Amino acid sequence: MPSSSKDSIRRLCRRRIAALPAPGSDPDRFENRVMRLVEENLASGRFQRVAANRAERHPLRLAEYVDRVIACASRESARVQALEGGDAAEWNRLHDFLLRRALPMVHHFRDGADAFAEAANLTQEACIVIFGERYPCDVSFDAWATTILKRLVLKHFTRSSDVLDRPDPPESLDRPKRGDDAGGTPLGDLMPALNSLAPFAKIENQSLLLDAIGRLRSPVQRQVIYWAFLEEWDDTQIAQRLGKSEQAVYNLRQRALVRLGKILGETPRKKSNEKRIRISERP
Repeated sequence: MPSSSKDSIRRLCRRRIAALPAPGSDPDRFENRVMRLVEENLASGRFQRVAANRAERHPLRLAEYVDRVIACASRESARVQALEGGDAAEWNRLHDFLLRRALPMVHHFRDGADAFAEAANLTQEACIVIFGERYPCDVSFDAWATTILKRLVLKHFTRSSDVLDRPDPPESLDRPKRGDDAGGTPLGDLMPALNSLAPFAKIENQSLLLDAIGRLRSPVQRQVIYWAFLEEWDDTQIAQRLGKSEQAVYNLRQRALVRLGKILGETPRKKSNEKRIRISERP
């Protein structure tokens, strides 16, 4: 944990909460929850990892991080409470959301019925992991859940690069381990292929996009961007769903894109051989 004491962190949380509109019907409970989350995220090193993902010109200060936790905790409160309470409808919504995310990931490795079956199994596993973990409230819930799912898919379909993880490691890069078992595996075959992770560049970018969408202040802008870029709906479908004109949908999307560009611009540049996320207007 950073040098700040627990008392100073609690004072900081109280000041930042007091500067915002009243968070729900139980301010004391909300304040205690934010304090606990910030303390846990500092102690676990999560704050440091989140801060490391910021560009040098926009360092993440602790006060700003607290504001992020407050915003996420307030925005996602109803959903998290429903999930914690075992609300079947909310768990079904989460399952359906993750299954839609899992299918394109799995299709990089499987086809047909096998792909759907494995996507469904990985989705169920992700839900179990989410049930057992505490939402850190420093990214949108969708981005956090998608990251958990992505890690499970990676673990399932790619091989460990650490040979010591293997119970019977080989002795040679190109020859199987000597011994009674003539069917040993060369070290080279145990190493993950460099292109095996390539499809997940898009998934990583999608996690960034989900987090950025969650930080949009306008709920209707969040919904428009989600439907347009993640569900791939056109303006006509979105306009019908919202009961607005297509021009109104276009204006909402344009304003949201400007804000998203600023949010995503706070993240550091990727290495030259990695794709940067870009949000562009579809023709």
